[in-house]
Amino acid sequence: MPAYRSSAEGEIRDAVVAFLRQQRPGARIIHEINASFGGNRIDVMAVDRGEIIAVEIKSAKDKLDRLDSQMNAMQRVSHHALAVLHEKFLVEYPTNVHAAHFERNGEYFRHDWPEQYKHDSNIWCYRQKTRALNGDYDRLGKWKAPQQAFFTPLPDTALQILWHEELRDLCNLLAVPVGKRSTNAGMINALRWLANGRSLTRGICWTLRARTCIEADPAIIVPFGEAA
Repeated sequence: MPAYRSSAEGEIRDAVVAFLRQQRPGARIIHEINASFGGNRIDVMAVDRGEIIAVEIKSAKDKLDRLDSQMNAMQRVSHHALAVLHEKFLVEYPTNVHAAHFERNGEYFRHDWPEQYKHDSNIWCYRQKTRALNGDYDRLGKWKAPQQAFFTPLPDTALQILWHEELRDLCNLLAVPVGKRSTNAGMINALRWLANGRSLTRGICWTLRARTCIEADPAIIVPFGEAA
């Protein structure tokens, strides 16, 4: 585990990676990847041949003040943007006996996220365990695997996760003409104009699966035609 990563975060990260490997066995796991040319960094990313899942991790030592901006950044470059928060961020709400997690002095309460996140199904709780007195009402107990993104293109902003030379290589791969001094913005505009969502999604995934990363699964280097 890198020296900058706390054991509290590492514990959650290990659980997230294990879950992603179970749900997407063909995906490459990449840690600490920038979401664009600068700014937010994604804790864990699972890159399959045509699907990207991005995950932000909040341990008991973290705060939620940047979560909104981090989720927005992940949504721009992935099919699924998820946050896994330690259970310390749960708060108590009064409820009825059927939905209760516990009883105190004759009154019933349940745990849920702070008000702004209460209805966000893309925020998961660590640890996975039963909290409700009635398990049928325990929506925080288990992580729900993201639905497979069949025939769904990545957002066009996902091109911003690629480096300059990766954009140039993708332009060449997809026969998109660009000049020798093209900027990132210029190449992104050309790709958006001349390539379709299927080609861009597979091209981005193919590039990230082959990228040399400091902390990731081994690179998956195959001809582009075999990446489909």
